[in-house]
Amino acid sequence: MKTIRRSIYTERRRLPCRGFALVAIFLIVKKMQIGRKTCIHVIHSLEYGGAQKDLYYYAKFHDRDRYRFEVISFYPDGEMIPVIEDLGIRVHVIGTRSADPRSITRLKRIFREREARIVHFHNFLPIFSGVPAAELEKIPVKVMTEHSIYYTGKTLGRFAEIIYFNLRRRLDMVIACSEEVRESHQQKIDPDRIVTVVNGVDLDHFDTSAFEIKTDPDIFHIGTIGSLTEQKGYSNLVDAVRLLVERNVPVKLTFVGDGPLREELKEQVSQMGIGDRTVFAGKTADVMVFLAQFDVVAGSSLREGLPLAILEAMAAGRPVVTTDVGGNKEAVIDGVTGLLVSPGDPYALAEALESLSKDEEKRASMGREGRARVEQLFSARTMVANTEKIYQSILGSSSKGLGSHA
Repeated sequence: MKTIRRSIYTERRRLPCRGFALVAIFLIVKKMQIGRKTCIHVIHSLEYGGAQKDLYYYAKFHDRDRYRFEVISFYPDGEMIPVIEDLGIRVHVIGTRSADPRSITRLKRIFREREARIVHFHNFLPIFSGVPAAELEKIPVKVMTEHSIYYTGKTLGRFAEIIYFNLRRRLDMVIACSEEVRESHQQKIDPDRIVTVVNGVDLDHFDTSAFEIKTDPDIFHIGTIGSLTEQKGYSNLVDAVRLLVERNVPVKLTFVGDGPLREELKEQVSQMGIGDRTVFAGKTADVMVFLAQFDVVAGSSLREGLPLAILEAMAAGRPVVTTDVGGNKEAVIDGVTGLLVSPGDPYALAEALESLSKDEEKRASMGREGRARVEQLFSARTMVANTEKIYQSILGSSSKGLGSHA
């Protein structure tokens, strides 16, 4: 009985110590939270796409000691929502269009309740309600990433374009995802307020040692990754594959992605008699599943920023044949990591693809060079770190960063 009493007494004596320990832990965590700044990324939607993948990398690789990271999406049901939430990131869905006046009120409330210090917009749509909301809440740092090259008619008419450029001038910094994107926008903005931070990919994820042996080694398998939209110029790629078939190249084409032109492209491949050589795989959460089976990754875009599909292909050790538009030439070294052709020219695209179909050694060499180039220049960790330097520079230069992290 004495032993039992002693045991109970001992536990009781330990309780205050445990209480002090819990209080100490709480105070440490609270201090860490006070030192962190809330950084909210705002995007039109979280359906699969290049800008969304960039945002995912920001969520994955941000400095958790310095920032409390959250995301706002205007539209619900995006496939990337659970993917980002799995990283422990809070996602707010406001459920209104970016140009809806109610969006300003809803964004203001989130900015205020989450004590936002940094707001980072992706592409132009969130600007229309996001900048007014951020200004009304006196957010210290307002930046955006331009993921696409500027072209006339980018927005919904001339009036919307005027509003957009005026709102963009209220930002502290515009980040271009490639040098070509920066140059295309710099005439519309103070050159000192636009900077290039190139896109990057998760190098650890694209581990070529995990690739399985191709299931169809006798087939020249061309893969293309992206949304099935007009700007991707996919009708030219389909035409190029038709030319390859006419030249007796044992070719197969796989589209990874979805979009409004899916049925139109299906009709095109059917009319050209290459339906049995074409696969529409739809959207995927992980392109690695497909990259392992591709001999080459092809692009036929008419305009681009710096597509992640190209960087992912190179990271996976795959040669790239793509059009010389936007930031493509910043990633692909013609003749070394892949081949560049003129946009809108299916014959040039077919010639480039055919040349690689006959040269397995060249494909392997381009794949190795491509992987090395991505490792050197296009790491997602570096992209995020460089962007966070911009945040800190703005906070420091303007003395806006209350309680800034040393």
